[in-house]
Amino acid sequence: MKATNNGTIIFGNNEIPFLFDEEKDLLTIYFGNKCTEIPEPLNGIVGRESDKMVGGYIYYSLSVPLSADDCLLVTGGGAKSVATGTHNTEVEFYIESYQSSTVYNEMRFQFAELDYFIPSHSQVEIKDDQFVFSRIKKNLYAFKVDYEGQKIAVSFDVKAECKSSVNARATTISEVTIRFPETDDLEYITGLYVRVRNFFSFICNRKNIGLRSATLYGNYPSKTIDENKQHVDRSITTKQNIHFSQKYLEPMESEKKIKKVLNGKYFASKLPELFQMFFERTCEEDAIVNASSVHHSFKYRNLIDLEQSLHITATFEHYVKTLLPKMSSKSTLEFYGDMEKILEKYIAETTGKKQKKAKKFLEGLDPKIPLEGKILKVCNGYAGWEPLSDIISELFAGEDIVALAREANAWRNELAHDKREYIPTVEAIKAIRLVEHLNYAIILRHAGYPEVEIKRILSQLLAR
Repeated sequence: MKATNNGTIIFGNNEIPFLFDEEKDLLTIYFGNKCTEIPEPLNGIVGRESDKMVGGYIYYSLSVPLSADDCLLVTGGGAKSVATGTHNTEVEFYIESYQSSTVYNEMRFQFAELDYFIPSHSQVEIKDDQFVFSRIKKNLYAFKVDYEGQKIAVSFDVKAECKSSVNARATTISEVTIRFPETDDLEYITGLYVRVRNFFSFICNRKNIGLRSATLYGNYPSKTIDENKQHVDRSITTKQNIHFSQKYLEPMESEKKIKKVLNGKYFASKLPELFQMFFERTCEEDAIVNASSVHHSFKYRNLIDLEQSLHITATFEHYVKTLLPKMSSKSTLEFYGDMEKILEKYIAETTGKKQKKAKKFLEGLDPKIPLEGKILKVCNGYAGWEPLSDIISELFAGEDIVALAREANAWRNELAHDKREYIPTVEAIKAIRLVEHLNYAIILRHAGYPEVEIKRILSQLLAR
């Protein structure tokens, strides 16, 4: 698509020009001196490209609702707020070839990293004197996951396509397809995209993957004339491309770096279970898998900074709290359980500020174990949790795990509390990498992968 788009937007009786800068995700609307009424704030608007005679509609989802609050227009009927001048607003996503009233039922993803996760070369057979491309789509993995209380179908496929005019060009394609019950809810659609993107960011251990758009399929209502020359309803199949903001993403990697993506066979044994984890939420509505701890790019993978140190350790604490058995002893847990009952009774019997303070106190009532202790328990095991020491001892051969746990604790405390008493060393970087390995091991074990596969994935995927 062009770096910029221009066209017009209809507001009531006014046709207003616009310019969209794709690189900046910035939509500029030129109201000029036309006093344009906008009855209610708009979360999205539909524009039409200036060079299209038919179709050419684009839906823009706005980061901040567009409203008419520039000035008051006083008329005989009273005063009303209107928009004038130039408005700049950031766009979260936009949909090309948009048709109003579309209900969607399918979403497809194609991007560079997927070509290596599920290579498509098997779709062509190279013989001595010919290339034979298979037109039959091959399904590699297919399963269903739960999303928003519904079952959705996920399919990892490879296929071949050919375009022919005065010359012909055939290519093989890797693709992920998600089919879901019909919906016109764009928040539902973007939620799907975010979860699929987080899954592949986890697989690639970086956020700057090429997954930045998708193709939507669905139907929209229309009219046609039947054999009796009567207007009747009909449903038209539509294909629309949705593009998401890239504002906070690092540039995509070179082909040389992308080639390092692990083949899907590494994850095949528990792929449905792992994929499902990215669609689940805790009872506090937090994502089960915390994507914020994944590196921004290859450069950041090799250069652990303050932000990543905090994200990685915070993610570890999150997993300990949400995915692992309680670490404290039975007597400690019983004590805290008794305290909770006392507080709950107090909250039920009091009101006002005291009740509010008691509720806040109850939220923080949890046995306190330092980060160092949690790391060692996850490594060495405890009641209900098998040790990861066999995996960690091999990947961090020759390292003192106790010393690294202590280093991670000191470095995290320095960052979290800004004590300015601790000078980081190379050991601090090793300690954060240890925590990152534990994060991945916890997720993979929770998905059901055996230790031998966890070890193989970590050894190939993560930096040390």
